[in-house]
Amino acid sequence: FALNLRKPSDNPSKLVGEAFNEEQVLSELEGSAHFQTLRDSSSLRAQLAFVFWNEADMIDLLKILETYPLQDQFVARLHNRLAFTGLAAFAMCHRKDCASYKALGEKCMSRFKFLSKNGSVNARPVYLFLKSMKSPSRDAFLKAIEACAEGGFVNLEAMINE
Repeated sequence: FALNLRKPSDNPSKLVGEAFNEEQVLSELEGSAHFQTLRDSSSLRAQLAFVFWNEADMIDLLKILETYPLQDQFVARLHNRLAFTGLAAFAMCHRKDCASYKALGEKCMSRFKFLSKNGSVNARPVYLFLKSMKSPSRDAFLKAIEACAEGGFVNLEAMINE
């Protein structure tokens, strides 16, 4: 998705560019190929929508992502998807029309809590970021910032600092 951000865009959370055009690619796929590609592109778009704080896209993408199981054979893909699904869910659940997304955010957060308790150093910064989004406070954000800095998660640290 980085290549699509190299040129100015009216909506940076849409994957339309020389490197990848989501709408075109999805229109050419069927069955599980379409299902899996939609999952992956929606996960990346949720990250972009969260970074650029595009509420409309976050809501649209949560509608898609909530239909997928909260497990995956590939840990890195699952980690990214659950992190940004959870962050977007907590970002949007304050809206009356999106209150149901709090439960989705909590499911995502519980996965990172479980991983953290079992020694995953990569899960702890994400867990604390999710926790700070669920119950915002200065202390919660400072703990998340510290964990991201210690773990080298400069991208998440920058997001939390915003």
